[in-house]
Parts: sequence; C-alpha cells; structure tokens
Amino acid sequence: MKLTINKKVLEKALAHANWIIERKQVVPVLGYILFDASIENGLTITATNMDMTVVDSLECEVLESGKYCLPAGLLYDIVKKLEPGSDISFEFLKDSNSVEMRNKRASFTIHYIDSGNFPPIVKSDYSVSFSLNTKVLKQAIDVAKVAMLQDNSRFHLNGIHMHYENDLGKSKICFVATDLFRISCVSAQAPHEVQNMPPIIVSKRTVLEALKLIDGSEDENTKISVSENRISFCLATAEKVKTEFSARLVNGTFPEYKTALDVSNDKILILNTNEVIDAIDRVSTVVVDATNSIKLEISKNKLVINGVSKELGSAVEEIDADFNALEPLEICFNSKYLLEILKEIETPQVKLLLAESNSSTIIRPVDSDSIPDIEAVFAIMPIEVIKS
Repeated sequence: MKLTINKKVLEKALAHANWIIERKQVVPVLGYILFDASIENGLTITATNMDMTVVDSLECEVLESGKYCLPAGLLYDIVKKLEPGSDISFEFLKDSNSVEMRNKRASFTIHYIDSGNFPPIVKSDYSVSFSLNTKVLKQAIDVAKVAMLQDNSRFHLNGIHMHYENDLGKSKICFVATDLFRISCVSAQAPHEVQNMPPIIVSKRTVLEALKLIDGSEDENTKISVSENRISFCLATAEKVKTEFSARLVNGTFPEYKTALDVSNDKILILNTNEVIDAIDRVSTVVVDATNSIKLEISKNKLVINGVSKELGSAVEEIDADFNALEPLEICFNSKYLLEILKEIETPQVKLLLAESNSSTIIRPVDSDSIPDIEAVFAIMPIEVIKS
C-alpha cells in the first residue's frame, strides 16, 4: 500500500469512525478500522461495533493498493496533532508488519492486523430507498428527539419511531418519540417511495450519530434506505468525504400515540414563546425536587408561574396571556420537560390546548410561514398540583 492524502480529509473520516468505536473493546479487532486503498477507487475507511457501521470514501492519490486493519484511536490521535493543511503519506513496510505514516519531518510506524480478521460487513437488502432534504431531515430529528426516553428501561421507547402516513391526501413521513410523560411528533412531506416503508424504530444512539453526520453534510439531500432490520444514511460530508452510516433497528412495537394527540382540548392559551421560556426558566431556578414542578395559574389576560421549594424558597412571575376560557385554570408541569418542548418552538407565539388540571396538554406552534417544511405537535402530561 502506498498513498498520499490531505490531513483534513483523513481527520474527518477518522472522526466518523471513532464516534462508533469504543476505546476499550472486549473483541480487540473492533477497535480497528479497515483501511482499504485502491488505485481505482481511492481510500475507503470502514468501522463497526457490530450494531452500527460507517463507511467513508475519500479522494486521494493511491500509488499502490492495499488493505489493512489499523488502530482507530491511535491513528485519529496522531492525525489530529499533525500540521493543518498538510499531506500525509502511508506506505506498507514488508519486513515489519507495519505501515509507515509520514507528515513533513514526522514519521510514525503503526502495527497492523491482517484485513481478514476484520468482521464481515453484511450488505443489507434494502427494500426501500428515498431521498429527503438534509435540512428538513435534521430539523425533524432534532425536534422529535426531545421526547426520547433517556434510559434503557423500555428499549422500544429509546429512540424515534419513523413511519409513513397519508393525512387527508397528503403524504407525510413522521418522526415520533415518547418517554410516556411527553410525546413529540414531527412530520414532513414524504417522497413517493416512503409509501413502501414499514414502520420502524431508530435507536437513540443511531439518532445521535446520524445527527452528527448530517450537521457536517454538504449534500442538499440525504439518501435513506430501510430493510427489515437496518437503516442507512448516505451523504457527502464536508472535506469531500462520502459517508454511508448504517445501524440496526430496534426490534419492538412502538405504542399507539395518535389518540393522545387527537383530543378535544377546547381551552386555548396563547403565549409569547420567548417570554414564557424565560419566565419558566427563572422561576424553576428555585425548584429542586424530583418532579421539578411548577404551577401555572391561567386567567383571561395573564399567566402566573409559581415555583416552590421547601429548602430554597419560592418564586412567582406573571406574563401576558390570551386565554379563551371563562373560568381560570390551575395546572402543574415538570418544568424541565415543559421547557425542553417550548425551546423547540421556533414561531414567535405558542399555543397550549388544555382541558382540565389532570388531563394532557397539547402544544403547537402558532401558524407561521417561517418553518413551512415541517409540522410539529407535542403532548405533555401534568403532575399533581402544588399546594400553596
């Protein structure tokens, strides 16, 4: 093997690999990348942890083909410290079972493992493939993930549910998450091919890794492929690195969530989004109990937010509100859960559809042309009312 590659390009690909590789491995070879140099195809770097696989294709000058397993962490640590903008050369050393890596006046000799020891990467038979605007995909996943379950107690809730839906003749791809206290549901216009996609659950780890890739993408569209048990994201990231990231899907049944969103809450509260976020954030500073509970006292023209802590004291803040019900309403929420939802609202105003103090509340952006690409709706369960 003999090749020369730009330091920045190689560093980007190695970063992708190290996202999914653990430094300490029970199976040592899983701490290695497959470094495959080809005169015809350039350099391909493959990394896997058996559940997730990332394959990066890089443009570079290859003078002699070769395929070796190199230690992912060590290689990344070295490349990060080399001079920006420089080139790195690799050459196979026949007598020492090593690869020599050179950068200007620096030289490293790295021991390799035979490529035959690398775990076989099985090509999935993807039954459905479609392209989605990269910006829309990032926004949809980013908003939906707010309600993902954060622990592993219920594996089928530990991620995002993706499925196709025909809503009054409109084809939609939906991204849904719930932790049983909240629901986030985001939908976007679906390409024609999505009609054939079965409902799937994408794990939290896959969601977070995919978001990292999408953040660095230069592609207008991301290709998504789905099989019975895997999902794949294909895109071109910065520095001219073409990446395919695939992962195992969660095997489980997502709960029926639509009935929780399709409720006839007729008490409508409209608030300035930034104003209510700031007010809740301030009041919740004194709340340190396990439920992070705050009480909302809602009347026709105002909202009073109360926070109480036996250890620290209390806080009260009043803001303007538009409430359509004749009778005042008191309702309590976990301030952390409520804030996380409200921070996903990008419109100047937010609408809360309420029923009673013990019923779920629906949260929607007030219609705006500023985010026409996705539709978002949230549900949040109240908690026991704070006694004054």
